[in-house]
Amino acid sequence: MNKVNVITIEKNIPIPSVVWDKSNPERYIFIDTMNVGDSFKINGNTPDFSPATVRSHVYGRNSKGIKKFTIRTLEGRSSNPIAIRVWRTA
Repeated sequence: MNKVNVITIEKNIPIPSVVWDKSNPERYIFIDTMNVGDSFKINGNTPDFSPATVRSHVYGRNSKGIKKFTIRTLEGRSSNPIAIRVWRTA
């Protein structure tokens, strides 16, 4: 017997407001203090930050503001980095 997926289209469902992780709202505040040319490295010695989550956060910042950053994978593959370095470029 074949299973059939049923998707119901609904109207007038309100969009909930965005909920941010309020447990540590200043987790990435150090990025705001960076000047052009500054950089930092994330690797196994930074247990509170993983290369993948920092990379995602920095890419999000690039699309939202005037401060621009570039990221290079130092160890591992770019799809699953072990270590990265982030530079502020603008």
